[in-house]
Amino acid sequence: MPTFTAQKGYDKSIEIEIKEGKFVIGRDPTCDFVIDKGDVSRKHTCVEMIDGNAFIEDLNSSNGTFLNSVPIKKRCQIKHMDVVQIGKNVFVYNDNDNSYPDTETIGLKTIHKSSDLYTFEFMGHIIKKLETNISKVFKGKPEIIRNLLLCLFSDGHILIEDAPGVGKSILAQALAKSIQGVYKRIQFTPDMLPSDITGVSIYNEKNQDFSFVPGPIFGNIILADEINRTTPRTQSSLLECMSESVITIDGKPHVLPKPFFVIATQNPSDYHGTYPLPEPQLDRFMMRMSIGYPSVEDEKDILSSQVNKHPLVDISYVVKAMDILQCQALIRQVHISDPIKEYIVKIADASRKHPALATACSPRASLALMRISQCLAAYHARRYVIPRDIRELAEPVIAHRITLKLRAQGEWQSTADVLKEIINSIPLEKEEQGI
Repeated sequence: MPTFTAQKGYDKSIEIEIKEGKFVIGRDPTCDFVIDKGDVSRKHTCVEMIDGNAFIEDLNSSNGTFLNSVPIKKRCQIKHMDVVQIGKNVFVYNDNDNSYPDTETIGLKTIHKSSDLYTFEFMGHIIKKLETNISKVFKGKPEIIRNLLLCLFSDGHILIEDAPGVGKSILAQALAKSIQGVYKRIQFTPDMLPSDITGVSIYNEKNQDFSFVPGPIFGNIILADEINRTTPRTQSSLLECMSESVITIDGKPHVLPKPFFVIATQNPSDYHGTYPLPEPQLDRFMMRMSIGYPSVEDEKDILSSQVNKHPLVDISYVVKAMDILQCQALIRQVHISDPIKEYIVKIADASRKHPALATACSPRASLALMRISQCLAAYHARRYVIPRDIRELAEPVIAHRITLKLRAQGEWQSTADVLKEIINSIPLEKEEQGI
């Protein structure tokens, strides 16, 4: 029989059998499964089993229901291993034996949710509120805040490489407070183990079984501070969760709630006690950027803002974490034409043929560049991508994924210079051919 695995608090899981008929999840005591939480509506979601096939529908809830991180706008079918998120509660649908016919073959009508709330105008409002709120704490670098939000709304992860004390941690904390998200900070050290990040199963003598104690990776905004101060073995514990939002412990997968955003910081490679990040780890980050030192005027503003207290204590959330998921779904609706896709592919292919590069762009890099260019278009209130979006973000998205050959390091200062040469070598017939 199909079941829902409810991961309540990640310290235990509950198997819920889904029988024929309707199964309502919500806060009301009359619901079939009660979640007594403030972020859950009285009658939040309905799961209906018809002839062995499960269908899910949001009951006009305030925060929405998310299927595989996408907000449900209409009645839709759920399949084995689909992840349903209701508020901060995660459910995994299990049905190993059933097949899934097309919706039309069983005569069901598509039911649309009548809601015009989540639009591109809504997303623009969300971005403006976040930028304003974060800038109260993080002074003088609006382009850094913009890139951080672009990466968040693109459902990626970001790597910040810079000297200590320039505001990397403050930036992450300000973002977490602004979206009412669960903030976790991991301070990486050489003696850290992978279980210190992911969690560990501990034997309970009273119940005579093992219970999972979650690690700090279970949050919405994760600050992986000084990630290159720990060993590659510990660094690798982030690979699965960053690419799939899942952690496998003792053979059991644990799904991470969305939004899930890793902000990793690393010291420059010439600092003492650093371990270079391996290429597979770097490739998981959608973007790499550096903050740099503030200007004289900006630094004076920073000092003035912290004379009496830290500005972090004054800000509160301006949007909810669920709104971020709605915006991430909207990003995928931004139109990207075939010429733009060809432009991205030409950049990736040119990197693979360039004589100075030892490693080139992977398909993951091309996908990341496409997704974040869609986000930049939406940021500028456009519903289509233009070549300028690609060129503007190519360096922070690609430069950290490619490496120079040893013999080419005398000719080229950095991979960013090679990337600029590649982009300049690809002609464009029409600059604005994004429609």
